[in-house]
Amino acid sequence: MRTSMGLLGHAAIVGLANSGTEAPVDIGSTILTGASVTFVLEGDAVPQVLIPQLIALYEADRFPFDKLIKHYEFEDINQAFEDSESEVTLKPLVTF
Repeated sequence: MRTSMGLLGHAAIVGLANSGTEAPVDIGSTILTGASVTFVLEGDAVPQVLIPQLIALYEADRFPFDKLIKHYEFEDINQAFEDSESEVTLKPLVTF
């Protein structure tokens, strides 16, 4: 991992990688400068705060989450996985 952070910099890794993905760290340009790296999970949000905000944004037509999901019947679960992998849909929802 190359860094453009200055002394005492802080980077946040946001997103998801395949299991087993490695990210080598250059000790000389990262740790020895006092830099730190944080892995962020879903923005480290507080659900009691975030969910009401998302609902308000949706109600104001500013967060169309329903366009980010696609529904699949259980028998189409393999298609749901394929569509997620190929980015046909962001969030497949399987109904049992």
